[in-house]
Amino acid sequence: MSFASTYKKRRSGSVPATLWRRGGQRGSAQVLPDGCMDLIWTGTGLLVAGPDTGPVEVSGGADMVALRFDPGVAPSVLGVAADEVVNGRIDFADIAGSCRARKLSEEMAAGEPELVLEQFATTQLDRRPPPRWLHPATALLSAGHPVASVADQINASSRQLQRWSRHHYGYGPKTLQRILRVNAAMTGLRAGRTAVDTAHDCGYSDYAHMFRDFRAVTGRSPADFIPPADDGLFWRS
Repeated sequence: MSFASTYKKRRSGSVPATLWRRGGQRGSAQVLPDGCMDLIWTGTGLLVAGPDTGPVEVSGGADMVALRFDPGVAPSVLGVAADEVVNGRIDFADIAGSCRARKLSEEMAAGEPELVLEQFATTQLDRRPPPRWLHPATALLSAGHPVASVADQINASSRQLQRWSRHHYGYGPKTLQRILRVNAAMTGLRAGRTAVDTAHDCGYSDYAHMFRDFRAVTGRSPADFIPPADDGLFWRS
C-alpha cells in the first residue's frame, strides 16, 4: 500500500547530516538502505534507526522529525557502534540511558525539534569528532575505488578498514560500496537516465551486474525505480 504524506528535507548547516520531517503518513511504505543512521523524534520519544541491509516496511504513525547522519558519523554522536544496531530500531534510552533520553525528549517537546537535534549533535561531535579517515574513505568507496586501494590511501591495512567500517558503517566496506552505488543508480534512473546508461555511469560491468546489486539491496529490479513505477516508496536519500 502506498501512503499519503508530506516529506521535506534540508541539509544541516552545522553537522554532517540531513534534517527531514514527515507528516500525515497513512498506509505503509518501504525505507531502502542508504548507508545512514537516523536519530528520530516521534513526537513522544527518540528512536535510533540503525543502518539497513535490506528494505524495511514503514507503517502509519505519528509525525516525525529526524537527523539522518552521513555514513559513519552517527556512532560519534550516539556513542554506539553501528554494527550493534544494524537493521534495528532502538529506543534512544537503551543507548544513552533513561535520564539523558528523558532530558533530551523534554527539550524536544518544549522547543523546536530540528534545532534541538542539531544542537545535540553539534555538542556531541565537538566532544567526539569522527575519525579523520572517515570522510576520505567514504568518498573513495562511493567513487568505486577497490577496498585495498582505499585502505592504502587512508594509511590503514585492509583488516583495519574492515574493523573500522563495521564499527562506523555497520558493515564492511564492500557492502557499503554496494549500497552507495545502488543509491547513485537510483538517482540516475529517477532523473530519466536509461538503465544501460545508468549502469555504465555508476561503474557496473553491465546491466546484469546492476540488476544483481539492486536485488540484493532493495529486493527489486532497476526497472521498478523508473518513474512512475516507484510509487509507494519512501526513499531516504
